[in-house]
Amino acid sequence: MNKVLKRTLTGLILLVILLGFIFLTGLWEGKGQPFFDALLIFVMAFATYEMITCVKAGGYTVTVIPLCIAIAALYPMITFFGYIGFFVTLGIALVLIFCFFIFDGRVTLKDMLMSSFILLYPIAPIGLALVMTTSYGMIPLLVAAAAAMLSDAIAYYAGSAIGGKKIFPKISPKKTYAGSIIGLLGGAGGALIVYALFEVLPLPINDAVTFETLLPDTYILFYCLAGTAIAVVSEIGDLFASRIKRELGIKDFSHVLGSHGGLLDRLDSIIFAIIFMAIVMAFLV
Repeated sequence: MNKVLKRTLTGLILLVILLGFIFLTGLWEGKGQPFFDALLIFVMAFATYEMITCVKAGGYTVTVIPLCIAIAALYPMITFFGYIGFFVTLGIALVLIFCFFIFDGRVTLKDMLMSSFILLYPIAPIGLALVMTTSYGMIPLLVAAAAAMLSDAIAYYAGSAIGGKKIFPKISPKKTYAGSIIGLLGGAGGALIVYALFEVLPLPINDAVTFETLLPDTYILFYCLAGTAIAVVSEIGDLFASRIKRELGIKDFSHVLGSHGGLLDRLDSIIFAIIFMAIVMAFLV
């Protein structure tokens, strides 16, 4: 089985699993959201484990206890206090990391900075995903994820088929200008697919907030522009993760997903898309 076909089949299996959890949120009059949130917490924990493992292999000492406290506390704090709970949890975890640096002589400045970095990547962005599902339902998060995923997929296939000049060959040797430009259409298309499935049909999900309601006169334009912007942002996120891997001397964060690498390898573009949509929603709602 060639690499492209194997990658496609793995991606389709992951997509089916994801869709199953998405549809669970619409059960019992929209009260099935905890099923998807549990998936997000698992993804947060496993992605953090992948990052810690890679960083330790790179020679750093990670202060694990504050990171575990943040992962355990984020969901209840967000559920009861929203954005305030999110920032308070991250703030307490950051103070604990500083305390370990102050009182444990084995923890160097570089170790402290790396532990703080892991709190910001990937814990904080996935925590923002929990903020969005708790405050706005599923549609804003799905716009971020679908636009990033479809943009990434189309850029990959278009770049493989067309080839051409590389964007940053030292960081990500497979990314081409042609793939990235065509990927912009994928971002807009991913956002419009979310609109078609969950606002037009609509398939059953937790749709506490819809953009047709928020922006009754410009929601189609919003979907197109947001999807295109997410395609750009997710490309930056992909390059950011590639640079991290180059610095750590690794190809993938793990091999749990076979040819797709680790969970964090699949989240690299989505993480920046989540941050973008969280900012957008903070202004819209």
